[in-house]
Amino acid sequence: MRRLFYNVLAIASWSSPLAADEKLDRLMQAMQLQEVIEIIGKEGREQGEVLIDTVLDGNGDSYFQAEVEDIYDPVWMHDQMIRTVGEYLNEGQIEQATVFFESELGQTIISLENSARMALMDDAIDDMARQAYRQFDRETEFYLLIDEYVHVNDLIEQNVQGSLSADYNFFLGISNSQGFPMENDLLLNQLMEQKGEVAVETESWVYSFLLLAYQPLSKAQMRENIAFSRTETGQALNEALFKGFDFMIDGIYYRLGEAVARAIDSSEL
Repeated sequence: MRRLFYNVLAIASWSSPLAADEKLDRLMQAMQLQEVIEIIGKEGREQGEVLIDTVLDGNGDSYFQAEVEDIYDPVWMHDQMIRTVGEYLNEGQIEQATVFFESELGQTIISLENSARMALMDDAIDDMARQAYRQFDRETEFYLLIDEYVHVNDLIEQNVQGSLSADYNFFLGISNSQGFPMENDLLLNQLMEQKGEVAVETESWVYSFLLLAYQPLSKAQMRENIAFSRTETGQALNEALFKGFDFMIDGIYYRLGEAVARAIDSSEL
């Protein structure tokens, strides 16, 4: 694994922010953030179609579709992620994470994750992946390694909280846009009643995704992946990424709620 060395004496104090930004940009490039954002944008446009068919009863017009396109602005999404991740990682952690994700294994992991996420946008593949998860032998070493990775990174609870937060912001966007603010406690209670169902769905998706994505990895590669996740840097990066995506998705879903409210109001005129 390639190591990075920095000549501290060559970096003047006035230039440190720029150097830190460049290091963070390098990490985000190694983690293929731009491709991840493109995938989220594609998922978002599909979600817009679902909203038209369900919430809007098929009455979504080209203006609403244009709004969805604007909401999933890749430049804004990229900036939010960079800003938030930069707040939670110090320079040493950024450097160490970059070493891992610039390595052959790191690049392989990111590429496999992105490919699997793209594949799961196809309903047929998603169904097959979930079926494979339900039938997977829980006693195999590969499954146990996947299970360990899930728990080390707290992937179920973190994703459940993120999903509930996104839904909260979506309904908040609708109610505020319509001028009838909902009682926060009432909305939170309604969402918490669904937490069990959300957890079941999240667990199914997370395991289906990882079993599909990491299938080409050897057991040694999985152990190395888990070992990095257990480090202080791995834990800090995991938290930073969740914070970044949660902040970004919360903003997106609030704006989606506003757009849905406007579409509902216009259809009632």
